[in-house]
Amino acid sequence: MGGLWPSKKEAYAMQRNEPIDAETLLSTPLPPVRWLIPGLLPAGLSLLAGASKAGKSWLCLWLCLQLARGGEIWGRTTQPQTVLYLCLEDTYARIQGRLFRLTEDSVPSRLYFQTGSCAIGDGLELQIEKFLSQHPETGLVVIDTLQKVRAADPNNGAYASDYQDMSALKSLADRRGIGLLLVHHLRKQGASDPFQQISGSNGLMGAADTIWLLQRQRMSDTARLLVTGRDMDSCTLHLQTRDCIWQLLEEETAEEQVRKAVPDYLWRAADFIRRAGSWTGTATELLTAAAITGVQPNQFTRKLVEHFYTVFTPQGIRYQSRRTSNTRLLCFTCDRNDGHDGSDDDTGRSPLPSGTVPAGEEGAAPVPSSSSSPSPGPHHGSEHGLCVADGQPFAAADTAAPTGTSPSPAISREAAS
Repeated sequence: MGGLWPSKKEAYAMQRNEPIDAETLLSTPLPPVRWLIPGLLPAGLSLLAGASKAGKSWLCLWLCLQLARGGEIWGRTTQPQTVLYLCLEDTYARIQGRLFRLTEDSVPSRLYFQTGSCAIGDGLELQIEKFLSQHPETGLVVIDTLQKVRAADPNNGAYASDYQDMSALKSLADRRGIGLLLVHHLRKQGASDPFQQISGSNGLMGAADTIWLLQRQRMSDTARLLVTGRDMDSCTLHLQTRDCIWQLLEEETAEEQVRKAVPDYLWRAADFIRRAGSWTGTATELLTAAAITGVQPNQFTRKLVEHFYTVFTPQGIRYQSRRTSNTRLLCFTCDRNDGHDGSDDDTGRSPLPSGTVPAGEEGAAPVPSSSSSPSPGPHHGSEHGLCVADGQPFAAADTAAPTGTSPSPAISREAAS
């Protein structure tokens, strides 16, 4: 290697052609990730997917303008670079009209357009290579759309065909150290995972280094841009279009998105359990004890399971679900790392639920008279044998009093005599 950093060709050869041992790998300086848009768009193969007429082409054109002039993109500084935009669904007249709307001053000379191209494996790679040879300072090539450069191959299945086409373009991007952004569509049917809405097989996502997913309701001026990739943390950008330019309203990390999805009542339930130290009962009883209203028990249980590791685990709360003959119990215990055992005083009593007043204090329920008081024998408890107030098991009806308890008055009198 001629210098400290290997050339693009040498780095690519190290990655692709020969095996390399771990010691050599760790002792060889390699160039860091080249960011076209810091934290959002690295060099390599990227996919921008969105519904038809969602504004993908307007977004791409504005990005190309900003990169060619070295302008700011969503609070991120970029370096001027040559950009080739293959507008394969447009005419030069339409591109010109959009440029008039996006810029009032001179346009950068580093930005090039082309409205026709060959297909993948049938001249497209040579077409791009020729442009790169003439403009070695090129940083980004946009292909709008991917389907326009694909040739039908009846001999391959969908996954094999998708992966083969994407691999050919990824090989070109990696070898030349550029960013290659493919514009693509979504399928009409929905999916629980938004990225599963991308038209085609998983071969498209599998081969791409970075994926942008533009979500926009029809006729709305706002949208979400979901970003994920091999070289970055996932994030979501909330955008709004003003004068045909997608402007940033808010940016969320993946962790922030997860926390925002957590219903407020789960935090309140966790706070109640943490203060109680332990708790056992049904979902309905927990909602009542924690003074949570407007939530159905089955809805609460589903959200509890869905967000347990976000809300409860970081607070040292453990959870088990136990089924009895006619109900399901939620059992919570807390890890007390701070030495606090869940008691509010030194008596060792479990804390009372929120809103409960201890007997003998103002506002407490009246103590029954001696004639109506239950015998001092053990509690028989609820049908599931657990005390909902403090989560402790009632003593069994036939269990003898533990050693060290006070004897009954009758026994004391006999002993005295």
